[in-house]
Amino acid sequence: MKRLLLSLACTLASAYMWAQVPYGYAPNDVSANEISALGGNKNEFVQGVVLFDPATDPVWARMKGKQVLGVRCYVRADYKQARQKRSGILACTGNPANIVQTTYADLTEGWNDVLFAEPLTIGDERLYLGVQTYETIGTPYPLVAYAAATVPQSCIINLGKKAWEEFTDRGTLLIAALVQDDAAGMFEHAVYAQNTTHPQTVAPDADFQGGLYIHNFGTTPLTDIVVAMQGEGAVQPTLRAISLPTPVPAYGSTVVSTLLRSGTAEGTNVSWTATVTQANGVDTQTARPGTTSLFVTKDNFIRTPLIEEFTSQRCVNCPQMAYFLEKALEQYGKPYVYVAHHSGFAEDVFTTAPDREAVYVFGGYANEYNPAIMYNRTVFEGENTIVFGIRDMSPTPYLDALALAADMPAKAEVQLEHDDATVTVSGRVARDLVGTPLYLSCYLVEDGIGTNQYPQMGMDDDDAPADLKEVFRHNGVILHHFNTNAIGDPLVTNADGSYSVSYPLAMPNGYGGTAQRLVAFVHQVNKDNLRANEVLNATQEYLTGAPNAIRDIQSAQPAQHHTDAIYDLSGRRIRQSAASIRQAPLHKGIYIAGGRKVVR
Repeated sequence: MKRLLLSLACTLASAYMWAQVPYGYAPNDVSANEISALGGNKNEFVQGVVLFDPATDPVWARMKGKQVLGVRCYVRADYKQARQKRSGILACTGNPANIVQTTYADLTEGWNDVLFAEPLTIGDERLYLGVQTYETIGTPYPLVAYAAATVPQSCIINLGKKAWEEFTDRGTLLIAALVQDDAAGMFEHAVYAQNTTHPQTVAPDADFQGGLYIHNFGTTPLTDIVVAMQGEGAVQPTLRAISLPTPVPAYGSTVVSTLLRSGTAEGTNVSWTATVTQANGVDTQTARPGTTSLFVTKDNFIRTPLIEEFTSQRCVNCPQMAYFLEKALEQYGKPYVYVAHHSGFAEDVFTTAPDREAVYVFGGYANEYNPAIMYNRTVFEGENTIVFGIRDMSPTPYLDALALAADMPAKAEVQLEHDDATVTVSGRVARDLVGTPLYLSCYLVEDGIGTNQYPQMGMDDDDAPADLKEVFRHNGVILHHFNTNAIGDPLVTNADGSYSVSYPLAMPNGYGGTAQRLVAFVHQVNKDNLRANEVLNATQEYLTGAPNAIRDIQSAQPAQHHTDAIYDLSGRRIRQSAASIRQAPLHKGIYIAGGRKVVR
């Protein structure tokens, strides 16, 4: 036994022969609002690794022959599980499943520097470095990613030791390699840069305002850099000198808002690459390029977000979500489309076939609940699901989500027209989506349905807002779906992406509400991969015959008196400013100006 202990002591001592320095792609320090937490919310192992690959990272290739001494990692709670062989650091070669070394260690909340029992020599092989904990229900998700920058192969997760999966929308794990200190000279003058907001809608071959993530690999503070940016299709990169408002410290990071340049290629997923060529007036050592994607298009579609709520008359918490959502929509003051699905947990008198079909977004019957809400049927960056539950008793989370939903690139134009016999939905989809499976949904919905004839549970709860009974109405109730298939009809476009679909105008009896709307949206459907669902764009039109159809107009000031740009209810800009109205007066109707609905 003494011989074994002596051997182990010698092995550990060999790992401490050199001082260590960190090398990685994530910040050395982040604030709470910049992180994305990852875990399974189960009693199970959680593993996360980052790839260090000499084939894609010139700095790592230059370090060939140097030693990796350990891992720097960040966890969100104490995981003192070394004795049970549960918490520690990992090294894998070739692929994440090939674990070649595990060093068990007690991890504490925050940063941990843990050394391997035996150093690893950097070679030509891919090396995955990371951390392992055993998560328990009720503790914070253990792993942390920096949400603003998603470096490829820097967020690879395994929940429950089942399968490794790379996440491309969570950010970059707070994991770094601890390398021997004599390797530091190989990245002392190397800098990483990457566009932070993607996909971002931009015009081809043009400047656009964007966020640039800048990571300092070395110990010399950065004050200014030169970035070579090259969008797909560009013949040569565009060089930009950027002065940093605050010096970036050793191993630190920052995000600056600056003018970037797009390439000439168009599409929803067009590559864009940044390479830092100078730092503090000195040529940099070559580092890996920061490659992301943009939505580049000449089609300037304007996004109208679609908000869909899962609710029920039998849901006791639904009125409060509806109450604060309504408050958020009042403050939001921009075009949006709202639909209520009376499904997801309990059905009621309002439930229709589209409501039942829409529950696939929960990912299975066991996951369904009310109240729940989704925006553009999209999984937000850093989130796990399309649907969200009620989070706090205020409009704030809904306003935040609305801002994200409205900022998503619109990948289609959707227009609605109707006469006494027909509803027509027309427009155009982005050209690179032509031939992609798309769906069209068109509904007749009703707002302002009172609770006297159609009661709602949860109105008398002790913690309910004082005016809940006064203001609550059933809104967004689907009366009729014009599409043949309840989940949406397959959309057929011309070669240029144009489409036009007409339906017979059905006018079923309503529920005595105050207004009725036609709603249409183009979307993707993928029940097997929820992240492959998205509403490309949406629109609506109030039926002029509906009583009090303009009940939510917030300003009766005539539209032509506004100096702001004028939009129609689908969110399309129809006048640059009120000055242009003198040459071409508006038709009578409802418009958006200054963020408010106005009537002419």
